[in-house]
Amino acid sequence: MWEKIANLLKTCYARATCHEQPDPKKWVFSSVHNRAFNYNSSALFQYVKEYHPEIQAFYVMEDPGERERLQERFGKESVIDTSTIEGIRKVLACKVWFTSTAPPLYGVGFRKKYRIINLWHGVPLKKIGMEQENLGRLTKLYYKYLFADNYEAVVTTSEELIPVMSRSFLVEPERVKVWGQPRNDMLFQKMDAGEQMKNIFRGERLPEFTRLLLYAPTFRDHGETKVFPFPEFEGVGREAALKRLQEFLEKHQSMLCIRMHLYEKEGYEWLRALDHPGSRIRFLNEDRVEDIMEVLAMFDLLITDYSSIYIDYLLLERPMLFLPYDREDYLKTRGFNFDYDEVTPGPKPKSYAEFLNSIEGLLYNEMNYVENRKKIERKFNKIQEPCSEYICRMVKE
Repeated sequence: MWEKIANLLKTCYARATCHEQPDPKKWVFSSVHNRAFNYNSSALFQYVKEYHPEIQAFYVMEDPGERERLQERFGKESVIDTSTIEGIRKVLACKVWFTSTAPPLYGVGFRKKYRIINLWHGVPLKKIGMEQENLGRLTKLYYKYLFADNYEAVVTTSEELIPVMSRSFLVEPERVKVWGQPRNDMLFQKMDAGEQMKNIFRGERLPEFTRLLLYAPTFRDHGETKVFPFPEFEGVGREAALKRLQEFLEKHQSMLCIRMHLYEKEGYEWLRALDHPGSRIRFLNEDRVEDIMEVLAMFDLLITDYSSIYIDYLLLERPMLFLPYDREDYLKTRGFNFDYDEVTPGPKPKSYAEFLNSIEGLLYNEMNYVENRKKIERKFNKIQEPCSEYICRMVKE
């Protein structure tokens, strides 16, 4: 909160003492709290850097270590530190701002002078923004004046989502644009899973595998996420359950990568003990892959619960499995924008045995969810091709 207040005060001062007009050929990109290089912002930033040399592209990064890494990769002048007045002035010199969460600077009335485009970072299966329960009047006013009123556009992937995004971001439907997600461009590129895994776990021994599974549960506001939410994984039976899982993976020449949410990095020591060279169970958190979209195309099966990552994964036309073990509790705290069962095209096993059987069935095409997946894909993914160039063209017009 104090960082946001400091940003607001410094921005007010910089705006009051800066009278230059912003440059339409300067575009700035930002993501979570100005401290993350991820989501659609990082994908579009990299695209613009590579394919649009006529545009000066900048990325906002307040984290010192990450800023140094990005400066080495893209050049010192391309990375902005908005914790300083100098950095804030550099942002104010840019006509076009892209964000995947909130704008890089706090203030009112930006839309009169700037073009702020919220690319967001997924399809709102669950309630987001102003659609969340129990938001106070002060929170809604704060959001309206500092965020909503400043957006020229909020980007989504389908006409079906325009009403939801309009309500969630407090913008008129006309400001919701079906332009797609730049991070999904990576899904249309061929990927060698073996080479990718070698690059990720550089120097570490990997078991032989022919299939890769991704387990990506979402963050819970109401408590810790249960990884493998079955009784066998509680208490004294856990060791036997893990052994059974390892044997299952070995039998099917598979590896399982577990990706925890950004806000849920700690704990799970019992599972982390398996995360070692040669193991078939490995963690794939941000310390190894900052943005999961960079490697999503290498997986043969997705396991999740409420994460909208599966909407992106639908573009690959591959099987998926869901573990909504706490659906009622999650519904109370977050809520859904759609009927969960209708928009999740995959099995929802309730027991450990059913879980393993479902994975086996999906891997060997013995469970027919193909038509259901296609139906949901048509609902949520109008954009069926790379979209970064299209977005650049829309912004330039």
